[in-house]
Amino acid sequence: MADQPSIVIIKEFQYRGNTEEFSNKYYFDGGDPADDAAWAAMWDALIAAEQPSQSQNVYHVAFLGYNAGDDHAVAGNRVAPGISTLNGTFAPAAGEGDTSGDVAAWMRWKTADRTSTGKPIYLRKYMHGVFSDAADPDKLSPTQRALMQTVAEDLADGTALGGPKVVGPQGAVAGEAAVSLYLTTRTLKRRGRRPS
Repeated sequence: MADQPSIVIIKEFQYRGNTEEFSNKYYFDGGDPADDAAWAAMWDALIAAEQPSQSQNVYHVAFLGYNAGDDHAVAGNRVAPGISTLNGTFAPAAGEGDTSGDVAAWMRWKTADRTSTGKPIYLRKYMHGVFSDAADPDKLSPTQRALMQTVAEDLADGTALGGPKVVGPQGAVAGEAAVSLYLTTRTLKRRGRRPS
């Protein structure tokens, strides 16, 4: 069970003619938000932080809030899909390509914690609705990457949430922030594995 409170941000976009969802769960320090208004303010802050780096086709549609040590959501909200004030605002440069829905880029933070074999443990979040570099379609758009880097740094230093900082489930401090240079794929949860 997590020692830290967390907020799950649920986003939607169109993929292969269907509405798909993906989510990011952020653990944070500073204690449990005091009430529903404090949870809603955190959701608003996360939307504002993420919007500049996210595709205009990605919409923030819901959140769930969890107190530390609780597996049941204590707060949440879902809005009607397609509200234009809740979508990303990133506009790609000329030649940057819109990628398939299961293509993603990651943000990650190195922690001081280590695995049993001594490797560093990272906190990682995957983002869909990404664009490829005009010069190399295997790479993330450099402009979008720079914007995602700002988001990652602001989450780590408390700027994005107005004080609370992103941490691991047990409180591992998010250190150095980085964003993937290369695009990757991330299976969307609702789609699952293909039948054999």
